[in-house]
Amino acid sequence: MRLAREMANDQNPCLSRQVGVVIVDPTTNGIVGAGYNGPPQKTPHCNEIEFFKNFFWPQLSNSERMHILEIYADSKHLKNQLSFIQNIQPKKDNGDVYKFLAGCNECPRKILGYAAGERSELCSCQHAERNALNKLPIPAQGLIMFCWCGVPCIQCSGSIINAGIKEVHCLKENDYQSSARWLFKHADTKLYEYDISTLEMQQ
Repeated sequence: MRLAREMANDQNPCLSRQVGVVIVDPTTNGIVGAGYNGPPQKTPHCNEIEFFKNFFWPQLSNSERMHILEIYADSKHLKNQLSFIQNIQPKKDNGDVYKFLAGCNECPRKILGYAAGERSELCSCQHAERNALNKLPIPAQGLIMFCWCGVPCIQCSGSIINAGIKEVHCLKENDYQSSARWLFKHADTKLYEYDISTLEMQQ
């Protein structure tokens, strides 16, 4: 778990959550895989203009776009926000808005005010658990996963269970998505949770 913490905190590119994962083979007690949150290989990060133009903006509803434009107008201290929004909304090229979003250097979902687990598709970031599974050099069946985070999200939990991971060890935190816990209750993968203060004392 301490190594998973180091994976989470060492140059983790995610702008939202610093999560680290280590996968261990219980027969040898050796580390066979690791991962952290980050965008898919060779794709723009979620603080780049290309990401906002081609991935983020096309997925937004009209109300989400209007909200972004209002935030941008506020940031520029524009006197007549309504006039600005009406003028820019029909345009295909919102270049200044994309530059503003990239400059926020914040998780795109958080710019819109979404809580953990909400509208996760607006970020291209792949979670540490799936990144670790994808890089495994051996089959995942019977391996043990240590996560420096709470109970994994629904998508990661499904991947972990289907891969055949034997145990998941994680932190006691507020659930990212409460339904994920239900999946583990019905699966062969055992879930173990630890108090973060206890782990941090074990240097």
